[in-house]
Amino acid sequence: MGKFKLKLSFVIVSMTVIVVLATFSISIWGSYRNFNDILMQNEIVMQEISVITESFVQEKLREPNQDKSIEPDVARVIDKLLDERVVSFNALIKIIIVPSLVGLVIVFVLAVWLASKIARPLKELSTSVEREEIQKFEEINDWFYEAHSLKKVVQNMAISSESKIVDLTNQLNVDSLTGIPNRRRMDQILNELIINKVPHAIVLIDLDDFKSINDTYGHIVGDEVLKAFANHMQGNIEQQGLCFRYGGEEFMVILPSTTIDEALALAENLRIKQAMLDTVDGRHVTMSAGITAFTANIKTANQIITIADRALYKAKQSGRNCICVVGELSERIIK
Repeated sequence: MGKFKLKLSFVIVSMTVIVVLATFSISIWGSYRNFNDILMQNEIVMQEISVITESFVQEKLREPNQDKSIEPDVARVIDKLLDERVVSFNALIKIIIVPSLVGLVIVFVLAVWLASKIARPLKELSTSVEREEIQKFEEINDWFYEAHSLKKVVQNMAISSESKIVDLTNQLNVDSLTGIPNRRRMDQILNELIINKVPHAIVLIDLDDFKSINDTYGHIVGDEVLKAFANHMQGNIEQQGLCFRYGGEEFMVILPSTTIDEALALAENLRIKQAMLDTVDGRHVTMSAGITAFTANIKTANQIITIADRALYKAKQSGRNCICVVGELSERIIK
């Protein structure tokens, strides 16, 4: 059972309610205490003023020859006492406002801390997706439910995307009928070998009179012949080279680090075995091939394919079921 995950909405609402209630309660209690102290101070001051004023008046009345009014003197005494004992307006503001500001600062700090804690896993998740670092997903601290769910969704989508990419790549590089690599993949391999100047030979193969098979037995039978030949070709080449469907009834074998004579031996062995195989209605399907090898003056895949294609054409013109080899300085037909 997975670890318990808090829901983000529950966390935010709970924290907000707790902070607001706590701040509100503290603010009300502090304001009440401060205001109560002010009232008590003012009451004490007024009592003191009353006592002092009464005493001052009695003393003034006992003075001899007191014929002028004592009101200015009384007012002066009261002002002096108020200045000395009564809490000023600025003090009242400080007592009420400062605690409130402190409370607001505390709430702000808590809000920033909570927001950063919530945003951290989301930011880490976004960074991992942007950098395609899916393996780092497990390191993300998805402490609340929504982040945990989002991480799982992104992980599943990433895995699904990788699988689809592999499938699409296979569809782009693999021939759907025979199951062997297609012309697109063949061009990629040839270009890599030529760019890196890796010695190699190629064998371009064509099944003889294949059109008559389609015309006589139909395309479904023709497709089965193509699949059977692709399997036969791969079984004979094994690990010595790479087999491709060039197009239609044409195939190609690429033989890295192989001389033209070694390529001829492989192709001749394949031709002889193919001629002995029974296919549709006891009919033998033979093959012709054109062989050539990489040389320093070849710069592109099309150049070496063109040479092999010309060799294949000469093999066809020579009666089919044979091989034409085009070397750097020679050309020969093998039947």
